[in-house]
Amino acid sequence: MAVLQYLTFIRIEKWMLFLVINIFVSTSYSASSKVLPENMPFHTKTLWGESGILRKLKLAPETRQKELQLRVKMLQLHQKIALGSLIAFSYQSYLGKQLVDGNYDNYDLHSKMSKVVWSAYMTSAGLSYFAPPGMKYTKKLSSMKVHRLLSWVHFAGMASIPWLGYNISNKSNIHERDKAVKLHQNVAYTTLFTMSFSALLSFLPY
Repeated sequence: MAVLQYLTFIRIEKWMLFLVINIFVSTSYSASSKVLPENMPFHTKTLWGESGILRKLKLAPETRQKELQLRVKMLQLHQKIALGSLIAFSYQSYLGKQLVDGNYDNYDLHSKMSKVVWSAYMTSAGLSYFAPPGMKYTKKLSSMKVHRLLSWVHFAGMASIPWLGYNISNKSNIHERDKAVKLHQNVAYTTLFTMSFSALLSFLPY
């Protein structure tokens, strides 16, 4: 009888130990799943860090899992709009080259497309910029890190292109006008190239 009681006691102790370990593991996993990644980009940390703006305003999703789901949706939409704006911008650049060569047949179309391209680009950039942080960020050089670095280049270019185009119409002197056209064209081509290369990098696996 005493032996039976002892064995029953041992079984209860093992069962209790098993429960405690499971609770500890579950709690640890739950806590770690809410931990934000290290080495976040500065703007992501400003918006989504532990004391980020969106958290202070209580605009962030309740759980990390929902944040990641939101990130996937935002970045998928970002890719689609970015690809559309890249195609439209390529065609607009072609029309711009015709204007430089003296063919003004598509002047109005070039002007209208600038509004479409600029709006689509800024929408796409906003989706990427305001997306929640990913699973991890590395200090090592990677295709996505170069992709993010290039985004600052083509963002600056796209932001300045409308002003550079407007600046052409304000030049009465032919020499100054030619310089303004050349600057506008060079910035547009640089922006187009960095956008294209950045888009290519987003499809690489590393």
